[in-house]
Amino acid sequence: MLCPEVFNFPCPKVVSSSKNYENCEAAMKTIKMNYFYKSLIVTCPDEMHVPNFIEEMITEDTDYYKITKCSVTEFIDVNFIDNFVKKGKLYCITADKNCVVQNCAAVTPDGVLTLHILDFVFQTLGLEGKKQPHNYFEIRIDLKNLRHTDKLYSNLCKLETFNFFVYWEPNNEDVCPSSIAKYFYDKNVNVTVCPIKLKHLSPEIEEVPALEDVDSDEMTEWIGMLAHNADLNPTENYISSYSQPESEHALKTTRIALLISNGMFTPYHLERICKKIEEYVANRELNNFWACVSIQSFENSLWQWGPSSPRMFQAHDSTCNLFFSHAGIIEYSIGQIKYS
Repeated sequence: MLCPEVFNFPCPKVVSSSKNYENCEAAMKTIKMNYFYKSLIVTCPDEMHVPNFIEEMITEDTDYYKITKCSVTEFIDVNFIDNFVKKGKLYCITADKNCVVQNCAAVTPDGVLTLHILDFVFQTLGLEGKKQPHNYFEIRIDLKNLRHTDKLYSNLCKLETFNFFVYWEPNNEDVCPSSIAKYFYDKNVNVTVCPIKLKHLSPEIEEVPALEDVDSDEMTEWIGMLAHNADLNPTENYISSYSQPESEHALKTTRIALLISNGMFTPYHLERICKKIEEYVANRELNNFWACVSIQSFENSLWQWGPSSPRMFQAHDSTCNLFFSHAGIIEYSIGQIKYS
């Protein structure tokens, strides 16, 4: 067809929730439930640029590493466990993998190595595992309490090598987080440093909607349109039916700043950033002022949707949006599983 009715296509099935919190500490419970986040967007109305102290907080001590063609046997090495698993929080997730059709692995701050292994591969390993949907098995290895290490090593050697994103938070502030990069380098594993990538945006707007007038899903969509430099006032309804949210108490400013950050963020990073933004909003005296942090997960990672649901590898999209205002914090989360 020359003119398909694309606007009639059904939207993907998603799960969303909205909650109100009095302070940042309470709001961070949702973020702390998971470990692997790949991007965040900070939105500050009535600003030409996101304040420098917020940008510095985002980039401070946030370099992470990509290690290539690494065997999972490296993680059960006694020296590695003693120096990194037991003396800090390790965040490690397979890179460039699709957990729907490929084996995946992760090491989490609790010291657990989780393997997401295809059924026919699992049958060759001789390890205990738990059956998962879509012909997968999950193998969980507590690195702090290893037993039968020789047998475990020989079994894990049967797996292919992986590329990993790695970040390490040492318990001792005098120890440099880059120590883990040197460790793998000394083991002849290829290591690449990955700094956080930043993008600044100052879109043209007519006014800023107020949180009290606009639902969280509409506000999140509006920020998404800004982040993608989309046309907020399309003249042709056939191409885009988007319309901006109407707000009676809108902020009468034509300035807004967005800072898009891509990399690898831990809950510890995000908590520091959110607390700084909470302080920033509290010090702004403009009526109805707000700021927002939108946090995106790694799509192929260990993920837990709620306190009562299991944490498992899932192909998914998930974002958590925290709106900070003088009245408190609104959390709007939305997620989609990419296969059913």
